[in-house]
Amino acid sequence: MQKSIQKWLPELCIGIILLFFTYRELGTFPAAWADDSLFMIVARSLAEGRGYALPILESPWHFPYTLNIGPPLILPVALFIKLFGFSVSIARIPMTLFLMGTVTAFYFFTKHITNRITACWSTILLVTLSAFVNNGKPVLGEVPGLFFLLLGLLALLRIERQWKWTLWSGMFFGLALLTKITYGLILPALGIAWLVALRRKEWNTLKKITLVGCLTVLLYLPWRFVELNSQPGLLSDFLFLWGQSNQESAAPFSHLFSHPDTLTRLPFLAYGTFLLLGGIGLWNIRKNLHHVAGSTLATLIILFTIYFLSSFGWYRHLLPAHFLLLPFVPIGLETTLSLCSWKTQIKKPLIALILSGIILLQGWWQLDHRGASRSTEAEDVAHALQKGFTEEPMVIQQAEVFVQLPYNRHWFFLTNPKITERLPETVVQYSDTTRCLPVLLKLSEQSVQDWNDRITHVSGRYYLVELPDASCPTT
Repeated sequence: MQKSIQKWLPELCIGIILLFFTYRELGTFPAAWADDSLFMIVARSLAEGRGYALPILESPWHFPYTLNIGPPLILPVALFIKLFGFSVSIARIPMTLFLMGTVTAFYFFTKHITNRITACWSTILLVTLSAFVNNGKPVLGEVPGLFFLLLGLLALLRIERQWKWTLWSGMFFGLALLTKITYGLILPALGIAWLVALRRKEWNTLKKITLVGCLTVLLYLPWRFVELNSQPGLLSDFLFLWGQSNQESAAPFSHLFSHPDTLTRLPFLAYGTFLLLGGIGLWNIRKNLHHVAGSTLATLIILFTIYFLSSFGWYRHLLPAHFLLLPFVPIGLETTLSLCSWKTQIKKPLIALILSGIILLQGWWQLDHRGASRSTEAEDVAHALQKGFTEEPMVIQQAEVFVQLPYNRHWFFLTNPKITERLPETVVQYSDTTRCLPVLLKLSEQSVQDWNDRITHVSGRYYLVELPDASCPTT
């Protein structure tokens, strides 16, 4: 027994660290915010029997495509809410299961393509990564999508053995795409692998890659048709994801051009280091990977990096690329140090020292609550509304507040102004009841000064704003 524990001690330590960071302050860190709150609102609506819908004013919008996520994310959350009632902590429990499942799959994936020592180093680099844990705990699609993507890649490694692995790979890639639409980047990555197989004249492999791609699309399309049937307007939403703009002025890379200092922040500088080391490591072991898996991995890393650069500058858009690089970082570091004429007795301790330093820095960053908000402001607003505004009719235009409130017939929900601009006009329908109600908004200091004569303070930076005249609504 003791020998068994000693043998698996590194994995046990990694598991303990993972459990600590996963369940530490589960309901409050990261604090609920706009995106994960919208997803929790839909899951809660489903759990409480009102359907897979986003409540918009007095009418629910069923199967809202603007969320860009799907049933593999919403259904487990709805199930836990149905069984145990709603709270942010309860809604996040399925996410912690995805988080731990992803780490487990990551370990076995890395071990399969490298070795146990590299798998342990890479996995502890992942577990201490704040961006991974803090995007995995909230109800977001990034980590569940990574879970299915990684299972698909594991199956892809075995694609030459039996046809069943081809079927499994297509199914898991389809689930990744169904979980979050940005994982549709797997399709062009498979396209590159298809071209490589075509160039090598590997006709059997070509058929298998084609089948994987077809299965991915076939698993996803029925859900997309359901969403399209609910409301038109999908094209403008794709343009928004690509260029942070509406249909008329979509401009890829516009955020990067207007905020070039984004790339000088520490997390992005760190990613540059991981990109270099991971790229070297991937190149170094390319012969150990079947060309289908190798080309798919490399293309995914490139595409997710480009997607981040073209979008809003959020690190969670870069997370899949960072995630896919980590198995190769220790190998890349070893290869880099091998260029120096150091003896093995010096090189190995130096590799361990550098990796340990990165792990300690990442762990401290996460322990210090960096990279995500732990503000209780939205929760405080919800308490204030329940205490003093229960009979006050209003439109609540902040999802992070609305999700923490019980049902009240006087309170109506509308997405925040930026998201509302993207909603179909047929969805945002004001009635005589809601047209001129005060709106709960989170205001900047300048907005507070500008609207001082028509706002009521609720708590923190949240105010009830009286609409200016009978020509409502304007905010």
